Amino acid sequence: MISCYFALTTLATVGYGDFYAVSKSEMIIAVMILMGGVAFFSYVMSNFFEIISNYDTKMGVPDKREELNMWLIQL
Repeated sequence: MISCYFALTTLATVGYGDFYAVSKSEMIIAVMILMGGVAFFSYVMSNFFEIISNYDTKMGVPDKREELNMWLIQL
C-alpha cells in the first residue's frame, strides 16, 4: 500500500511537500484524491485537444500543404 501511494504521488507530479499521509486510511484517501485530480485534468485536456483538432474544420482554414511542399522542393 505504501509503495502504491508513493508511486501515484510521484506519477501525479504532486510531490510529497510538508504534509503527507501517515496512516493507511490517509493514504487511501490521498490516492483517491490523486486519481480524481488526474482524471479531471485528463478530461479537461481531452476537451482542449478536441477543440484544437476541430479548429480547422470549423473555421475553414485552407489547406496549404501542397504550397509548402512545393516551396520545400524548390529549396
